[in-house]
Amino acid sequence: MRKLIVAVIGLGCLSGCTTSEPPAARKPSSVAATQAPVSLLRETVSGLRVDDQLYVPLDALAKRLELAVSTGADGVVRAEYVEDETSLITKHDPRGPWLHFADVDVTTWRRISVGPDGIPVSTYDFGTFQYPVEVVQYGMENYSKWVATGDEKYRPKAETVARWLLEHQDDKGGWPVPFAYSYRDGMAGELRAGWYSGMAQGIGAAFLAKMYGKTDESRYGDAALRALGPLTTTVEKGGVLRSFEGHDWYEEYPTPTPTHVLNGYLFALLGVYDVGELMDDAAAREMFKEGLETLDRVLPLYDLSSRTSYDLLHYTRTPATAPNPARWSYHALHVTQLSALDAITGGRYHTIEERWLGYLHGKALPGN
Repeated sequence: MRKLIVAVIGLGCLSGCTTSEPPAARKPSSVAATQAPVSLLRETVSGLRVDDQLYVPLDALAKRLELAVSTGADGVVRAEYVEDETSLITKHDPRGPWLHFADVDVTTWRRISVGPDGIPVSTYDFGTFQYPVEVVQYGMENYSKWVATGDEKYRPKAETVARWLLEHQDDKGGWPVPFAYSYRDGMAGELRAGWYSGMAQGIGAAFLAKMYGKTDESRYGDAALRALGPLTTTVEKGGVLRSFEGHDWYEEYPTPTPTHVLNGYLFALLGVYDVGELMDDAAAREMFKEGLETLDRVLPLYDLSSRTSYDLLHYTRTPATAPNPARWSYHALHVTQLSALDAITGGRYHTIEERWLGYLHGKALPGN
């Protein structure tokens, strides 16, 4: 978690504060507060000056620094970059929980509710849908809680998702997304309804392989292998496979202009690994090996020196666009995913993982 915890009562103190004395120990000032306009990240906000202390409204800080603000039971207002500690994976067992998903509750995510059939639905301003990307994550959540706790109450939920995936998998092995999509307001082009997501295919394949390993039902294992189909089919032919400078890449959003969304690719790659191990599949193992070689080339392009980029449109789009810095929650997810890959590979990306973890603690790279 990138921590910036500010104990406040309605106001946040800027670097203009010169005293190191804790607020509770300071004597009340005999000088009246005066209005003081403050240029905060190139936008002027109304501040207050009291003696040598300069204050700005906490909501202004929260807006511009993407802080989550909450009030604890002790009455202290806390401002933090992300609400939860970043999960670091030190051991990855294909039969075990998926990353940090034993601690995830998909039903609390924005737009999501669980329908009467036990499958999550996502509500957008253009309709309500069963979105494969979120369906497979709900399955992974319940599988992970099942194996992590041994509590059988999670099994029916996992099996409901597994049956849905069997019923909705098409003859190409994919789970078509039932709505059209415009990524970043059309900057990468439009996707017509029926597109596949590399993220859904990778997670879904791994989930079914895990369910096969847990239940020994061959239909799950067969569907897991079929789910790799769109990952080996090019975008031009309706799949999600794209070449990045000669390296294979699995697109979360297979738009006309390559987006190269990092978290979606990492989910897909980790899914491919689990399928290879659980199904003893040589093709999946080779896909994973090639996927690591892709990461060797591409990871530095996401590094913005103080956080990561969510995608690579600034690299792939003509005319060029500005980088798309990942929200801190997505940056933290990148670190979690890299830590899982490090657990698998023996630390292949340890240096990058540590640097990106440092960004969560304000350790930006120094200038030249």
